[in-house]
Amino acid sequence: MALVALLPVLVDVMHISYYDVGLLGFGLVITVVVQYGVGKYADRKFSKYLLETGAALMAVSFVLLLMVNDFPGLFAAVIVMRVGAAFYHPVGTSWISRAFRGSHLDSALGVQSGVGNLGVIIALGTSGYLGEIYSWKVPCVIWACLNSVAVLVGFLVIKETGVRASTERMIRPIRSGITLRKIGLLAVPIISGGALYQVTSLFGPLNLIEYPGWTPGSADFVFAMWIGIGTITSYSYGRICARFNRRTILEVAYLVSFGSAIMLSFISDWYIVVPVLLLYGALLYLTYPALFAILTGATEESERGTAFGMLFGFQLGGGAATVYLCGIIADSFGDPSYSFMIVAGLALISVAAIHMWDGKRRP
Repeated sequence: MALVALLPVLVDVMHISYYDVGLLGFGLVITVVVQYGVGKYADRKFSKYLLETGAALMAVSFVLLLMVNDFPGLFAAVIVMRVGAAFYHPVGTSWISRAFRGSHLDSALGVQSGVGNLGVIIALGTSGYLGEIYSWKVPCVIWACLNSVAVLVGFLVIKETGVRASTERMIRPIRSGITLRKIGLLAVPIISGGALYQVTSLFGPLNLIEYPGWTPGSADFVFAMWIGIGTITSYSYGRICARFNRRTILEVAYLVSFGSAIMLSFISDWYIVVPVLLLYGALLYLTYPALFAILTGATEESERGTAFGMLFGFQLGGGAATVYLCGIIADSFGDPSYSFMIVAGLALISVAAIHMWDGKRRP
C-alpha cells in the first residue's frame, strides 16, 4: 500500500500513464498464482516460516524500488512485491481458521483483518506525504526496514505453530475441484471485493487530484480514513456478526459499495467525499472476515490452505483484471472516474450472487 500511496507522485516523476497504473495492478496475477501453490503447501506442511519468507521478499522489493527510475524497473520490483504478498493471506487466514472455532472464529478473523488494515492505514496515510515533502524513496527505505524487522521478530519471538495437515488429508487428499465447488457463487462477491479494494485504492487518489484543491498528500489522507474506519469495524466484526447474520452483512455492504462507487465517480467536495468514504469503508471491510468465516464453514479443515488460496486467488485475480480494464478505459478517456462505474456494477451483481448462494457444504 506504500507504493499505492506514492502513485500520484510517481505519475509525474516517471511519467506513468493510467494504462501503466492498470498494468501495475494486473501484477496481482503473480500473487494469485504463487499463493495457490503456497496454500497447497501449507495444507501439507504448515510453518510460521512461510510468513517470514513473505516479509523477507517484501523487504527485498522495497530495496529494489530504490534502484529504479523508469516504469520497467518499477514493474520488476512490483513483481517481487507481489510474490512476497502471496504468503500472507492463505497462510495467515488458514492458521487462524484452524486455531479458532465458533464465535471465536468471527472475532479472530475480524482482529486479523483489522491488524492488517492498520498497517495499510499507516502506509497510505504517511507515504504520500513523505514522498511529496521529501522524496518518494524515503517511504521505501522505511518499509524495507520495517519488513526486515518483521522477519527478525518472527525468528526470535514467534514459536513454531505445530499446525499440521490432518491424518485424513495425508491419506486421502481432497481434490481442488471439490473445494472449488464448495466456493460456488461466493466467487462473485470475492472477486467484487478484490476489485472494489484495488480500484478504490489505486484510482481513488488519482481521481481526486484531478480536481482543484486536492494534492497527493491530502488525497492519500482521505483514503487512509476510508481504510481507518474499515479497520475499526473489522475489529468489531465478531460483535456485529452476533447481531446480524453474515449473509445480511454481505448484502448490505455490497449495496452500500454500489452507491458509494457511483458517487465517487463524480463528487469532489471534501464534505461529501469524506462521509461517503467513511460509510463505504465501514461496510466494505466487513465483507472480508464475513467471507472468510463463511468459507471456513463450507470447507473441511484439511483443505483450508487450498480453499483460502483459491479465495485470495479470486479476490486478487479479479481485482487485477478489473484494475487492468479500468486502466485501459481511464487512459482512453483521460479520466479515472470511469473505473468507479465498473466496480459499481460488480457490487450490484454480488448482491444477487449472495442472495442465491445456498450455503450448503458440498461433498
